[in-house]
Amino acid sequence: MKEEWDLKITSNLNQMLRVRKESETQSELSQLVIVKHSYHASDDMMFPDPSCLAFFVAFEENHLLPLEKSEALKLVAIDIFEGSMKFYIYCEDAQKTIYNCISYLKSNPNYNAEFEIHNDPSWQIFKNV
Repeated sequence: MKEEWDLKITSNLNQMLRVRKESETQSELSQLVIVKHSYHASDDMMFPDPSCLAFFVAFEENHLLPLEKSEALKLVAIDIFEGSMKFYIYCEDAQKTIYNCISYLKSNPNYNAEFEIHNDPSWQIFKNV
């Protein structure tokens, strides 16, 4: 998995933006679901505490990646920045993707999430991340 991702250079030291390599991202998926979680910053760098990171790493590795293998969705970016964590997920069916995410996210009520849906067949939002 590590060879498919790059850390994108940002203008802010407090931001970690991990994106798929360009060649890995082109697909027919046209809807973008952004899963947003606001966390309490645990240090001066404004990063989430270890338990929050562990929960969302498990969300990515144990929930999203198996769905990705079935070609139902494609996780393309993760943005951690000053109290906000965002997962950018392209899919064919945004409603189904949200329901799939909720099934995992409700397992721990300490980590609330919000969802944004965009119709983005040209992947312009990803290109601007």
